[in-house]
Amino acid sequence: MSALPSLALNVGAPRVVRGVRIEHVCGDPSLSPEEDQELSEVIVRTALRALQTPVDGPTLFEPQIGREVSGAS
Repeated sequence: MSALPSLALNVGAPRVVRGVRIEHVCGDPSLSPEEDQELSEVIVRTALRALQTPVDGPTLFEPQIGREVSGAS
């Protein structure tokens, strides 16, 4: 997981999950506690899917944040 996915991809990480911010990769403290937990769960589910997905080279996995967390932008 990385808030700077281009950096991780450039160094050859095989799977990269886009995080939110450097200081809060798996969450957003500006959201309500419930929305923050939903966001974290979406990102972790994306990471689990990434681990199960065969890849041939550096691959970026994008959490579907806007659709699953009502307060995320």
